[in-house]
Amino acid sequence: MAASPARQKAAQVGQPNQRQQQNPRIELLPENKSARRRAPAKVPYIKYGVIVLSVFAVVLFILTGYSSLTELTAENTRLKEDLAELQSEENALNAEKEQLYNLTYVEQRAQDMGMVKQDSSQVTYVDLSSPERSAMAQEEAQAPSLIAGLISSFNAVVEYLS
Repeated sequence: MAASPARQKAAQVGQPNQRQQQNPRIELLPENKSARRRAPAKVPYIKYGVIVLSVFAVVLFILTGYSSLTELTAENTRLKEDLAELQSEENALNAEKEQLYNLTYVEQRAQDMGMVKQDSSQVTYVDLSSPERSAMAQEEAQAPSLIAGLISSFNAVVEYLS
């Protein structure tokens, strides 16, 4: 006698067949339980997107840092070159200053310009131990006019210059 298909399935459920033995991960559900289809596993795209954006941001910050470092290194090199140039210019100016304040150089330049050294007969000594006093004579009252004011101003300039 032939067994009903339902009994064959029940017998098959109780005993694993060859397919089930080859692939133990696959299990058959009993007939009384409805087989629900599981929704396909959702890939966490948001999680992966955040990770990718984070990595991109870190790489961007690293590249920006290297770019800034390169710019600062170039600026540092340029400033060192400027400093070396200015130091050599300073050394040249110091050497020129030493030459200008050298007494033999000054004497030579003076002789080139036609100057001669004084001898002892040309030196005059002035005694300043007793200071001299000078007094201005009082002027007589003059008529307040424009010409008189100009004359007095001119006299004051002449006295100052002499």
